[in-house]
Amino acid sequence: MTNNNILDVLTYMFDYLFEIAEQDSSKEIDDTALKAYLSDAGFEVTRIDKALSWLENIATSQDNKAKPFGSSNGGMRIYSEEEKSRLSTKSRGFLLFMENIGQIDANQREMIVNQVMSLDDSIISLDDLKWVVMMVLGNSNNEEISPQWLESIIFLNDNHTVQ
Repeated sequence: MTNNNILDVLTYMFDYLFEIAEQDSSKEIDDTALKAYLSDAGFEVTRIDKALSWLENIATSQDNKAKPFGSSNGGMRIYSEEEKSRLSTKSRGFLLFMENIGQIDANQREMIVNQVMSLDDSIISLDDLKWVVMMVLGNSNNEEISPQWLESIIFLNDNHTVQ
């Protein structure tokens, strides 16, 4: 694979991890084996390292005890020009929708936006944004989030609503 971005690597990696979990849920994932698997699949070592670092950044952000936003609702998010150039109107609308129905809070939204901005891509598609949302929420400490609901985010099409 010559043109692969971080999300391509992460998507491929999650498919692999789900496959391993289905085979033996008690099996621990070996970083070396995972990197070798991704490298054998054609991903560049630098992209693999960036993807793993990107994923680690989510975990680090989740562990951060300081929350820049209180629990109060009602604030409005103003996107910078750079953020608007990366996140389409549909993508920004999706984030607003997720926040309005209580599936993400302002802190999670900001983590999602920060993770999107750290990607190499100039424009993030709505489908890619949904993967980022799933990865951020999947790494959260919120036990109310079910794996089925997270999966539904990814496979949600524009004609259905999130349940």
